[in-house]
Amino acid sequence: MSASYDATPEEVFAIVTDATFREQACEKTKALSYDVKVTESGGDTVVRVQREMPSDDVPDIARKFVGQTLTVVQTETWHPANPDGSRSADVKGEIAGTPVTLKGAASITSTGGETVQAIELDVKVAVPLIGKKIEPFVVDAIRSGLQKEHDLGRDWHNGTN
Repeated sequence: MSASYDATPEEVFAIVTDATFREQACEKTKALSYDVKVTESGGDTVVRVQREMPSDDVPDIARKFVGQTLTVVQTETWHPANPDGSRSADVKGEIAGTPVTLKGAASITSTGGETVQAIELDVKVAVPLIGKKIEPFVVDAIRSGLQKEHDLGRDWHNGTN
């Protein structure tokens, strides 16, 4: 999934690593509670977001694994900027207490006067027989949340949030 911004890579990086932005993203995705931490580790910037989400949209076959709420933990480790301002991040996450994990990569790159923030994730539900049936629901929920976050990022950049 990707989103384009009429901004520099530095401006997009500043948005995605801003704790207040991430807190607003949690609110926009209807998190019941959340904890956002942005820290430095060596030359990396680490963004850790833990949010408790209602499980209303979880299919019945998966509800016994999650209960009434889900605790989603996502960590992005953003590496130092390249000479052109582009950046990459390692992304990992889980739904705590469940067999759901995700990992992948994110990037911020400048192309043709705009900056593209992209993320590619591999979602795994390690449950024999039904895991593959549940994965599309998890992917859809992640995609929906990322779209809301990208929309908020554009609003932040435009000063309309």
